Amino acid sequence: MKKRLITRHPVAELASLLLFGIFVLFLLLMLLFSARIYQQTVKNTNAENTLGTTVSYLTTKFRQHDTVNGIFTGKLDNLSALCFRDTLNDQDYITYIYLDQDNLKELFTSGSSSANASAGTTIAQLSDFQISESRPGFYSFELKDSEGNKETFYLHQNSVSKEAS
Repeated sequence: MKKRLITRHPVAELASLLLFGIFVLFLLLMLLFSARIYQQTVKNTNAENTLGTTVSYLTTKFRQHDTVNGIFTGKLDNLSALCFRDTLNDQDYITYIYLDQDNLKELFTSGSSSANASAGTTIAQLSDFQISESRPGFYSFELKDSEGNKETFYLHQNSVSKEAS
């Protein structure tokens, strides 16, 4: 039997190498695009998570204090605040929720004591927190995070005093 000599053609080798190079190039492009999409998704999820968690927290607090004269707007060190009144052992306590230096804070204090805004506990980092009572028992909330994402929501107090109606 005669052995055949296999000759390699430079064009075939070049074509194989070119095909492999194109494959690697497309893989790299796919990785770059995927990484960018992932970054955008994480950024959007974090923004939704911050605002969503804050909305849930405020809604829960609001529902917990839905009693006659249990919810009102007020001031704490000249900062607008959402206020919740609790009565424990015939003693009034006020919970203030307010924006202080780009931090949404909560402060629980005795109704008869003087409160200081710097003593509050940080709930979330926000650049804006607006609350308004359009009419008795109807509250509008506007939140804005540090990246400029906004959330607006409305809550209605079911237990409104007859004098306020």
